[in-house]
Amino acid sequence: MNITSPREIAQLLSENGLSPLKKFGQNFLCDENIVQKIADSMRLAPGDFVLEVGTGLGALTRALCTRAKKVVSIEIDRGLLALHERTLAGLSNVTVLEGDILKCDLRSLCGQYFGGAPFHVCGNLPYYITSKILMHVLESGAPVRSVTAMVQKEVAERLSARPGDTDYGALTASCLYFAQPETLFTVSHSCFYPAPDVDSAIIRMELSHPACDVPRAEYAAVVRAAFSMRRKTIYNNLKPLAKGDAKSILESCKIDPNARAQELSPAQFCEIAKLIFQIL
Repeated sequence: MNITSPREIAQLLSENGLSPLKKFGQNFLCDENIVQKIADSMRLAPGDFVLEVGTGLGALTRALCTRAKKVVSIEIDRGLLALHERTLAGLSNVTVLEGDILKCDLRSLCGQYFGGAPFHVCGNLPYYITSKILMHVLESGAPVRSVTAMVQKEVAERLSARPGDTDYGALTASCLYFAQPETLFTVSHSCFYPAPDVDSAIIRMELSHPACDVPRAEYAAVVRAAFSMRRKTIYNNLKPLAKGDAKSILESCKIDPNARAQELSPAQFCEIAKLIFQIL
């Protein structure tokens, strides 16, 4: 069975009374070369553990199983679960769990299935909740080593932006607390069944230690405030959070009060957080 063939995908779904569900953002990858390229880009070692977000029909799952020690895949669509007995047959190192990734306790899952060992995350993320999934994974507190994900090309451009770029925003700055997102390659909309309206891209983040030495909550509070209204200056956006000390705080950090949030680096957000929250 070739589950990267549009014809066979359509036939398999039809035989089981299924169809791609828009509410789950289902677009099945139907290019085997792209599947293998994604799996290769994860740079897995034979002893690695992988958490996959969205099993789908199992095309990427199969490629990951040949490269990793164990793969745990989370699938929200109950209708697809019955198909995995066929599409994932013979793979002893994969466990498919029914569930919503946004409701999963990743630290608990890691302890149960990976023995608490660090793991990699991979998946073709639904466009409409891409940001939520990324932040859920990054903020989970689980020992995530890397994230390799298929996202909308526009989102990849935002994630890979640098301070001063037009696409640099709150999502970019939030991710930069953990890692430097990198766009590896783009994927045409024609590589999916059904084909979406836009192209996608593969992004990768190598996680190590946080990029700055302030707690995540305080950093996030500053980023949210700074980007609350993009057209306003950093001074105006920070006034409510800084409680009257915004100007002196920015001057201490040698930041122009008339600058915009998209001009600031993660290190500068950290310095602001230290002063607002009096972090020694």
